[in-house]
Amino acid sequence: MINRRSFVGSAAAISAGGALLGRTVPAAAKTASSAHWPANPKMDSQFVEFDDPIEEFKAHFRIERDLVDYEGTALTWFYWMVYIVPGDRPPLPMLRYEGLEYSYFRKVADHTYRIHAHNISVPMSLETNDYMESMVNPLTGETITTPTNLLLNDPGTVHSPKGFRNVSSDGSRYTVPYRQFRHENGKMKLDSIRSAPPDWPLNHMESSIQEVDYDEFIDESITSLSTKSTGVYVFPYSKWMNMGDRPGHLLGYWDAYKIPSVQHFPDKFLAKLEREHPELLEPRWDDFNRPVSFEY
Repeated sequence: MINRRSFVGSAAAISAGGALLGRTVPAAAKTASSAHWPANPKMDSQFVEFDDPIEEFKAHFRIERDLVDYEGTALTWFYWMVYIVPGDRPPLPMLRYEGLEYSYFRKVADHTYRIHAHNISVPMSLETNDYMESMVNPLTGETITTPTNLLLNDPGTVHSPKGFRNVSSDGSRYTVPYRQFRHENGKMKLDSIRSAPPDWPLNHMESSIQEVDYDEFIDESITSLSTKSTGVYVFPYSKWMNMGDRPGHLLGYWDAYKIPSVQHFPDKFLAKLEREHPELLEPRWDDFNRPVSFEY
């Protein structure tokens, strides 16, 4: 991959080298590089608004999950990098995670779904790109244990065109997520922002950009779209970091794919989960036994 800085640096080096050697870049090289651009590279981007909140909700649910008639699942595989943001010095890269999010849901009323989920993130070294059990905290210098991050206490939500309601609440308050659709260069994109569930730290926030092929999106027979996404988390220091009262927080940046089944995980990741957490390779349907205190 060539980013802008490395490309500019390489171009400068080629130019300087050509001047020193008394020769220019071959025409064939210029032709080859230009072949990577489309015939019309002009960007095409339009914001998409929905007049009907039900249609907007359905579009959102097809991208994130599956617009099923009764019961379904959505499985996501991801990498994400974590940075320490101390507040009094530049952010520090800390580690990478490889993981999954398993979402399971039931239609409980017209255009209304009850949703539960669990999440597993396995720590990886930024130096070796292998799974790890310990590391040196880049801020404190302390050697610390790096546990697998398991999110198994999701309170569950009820999602409808009106917004989200938490299963553990009285149902009187709807949380309306920010979402903006964009039709861009053959893709339908969704910008979304979600706040934290109740009882989670106040400085937790998630923002993402999800995208699907536009031709898939307009095919309404496809209830679960093959989504790619990137996004950021802002969240507090983890307890295992031993940060004490130090100011600051963590920043996570991820990219992810919705996939059809656990058999689509990379072999190494799947083998690790089969050894260590096989029970989490299945939906946890028992979560739906939790009582709900409000009408759907």
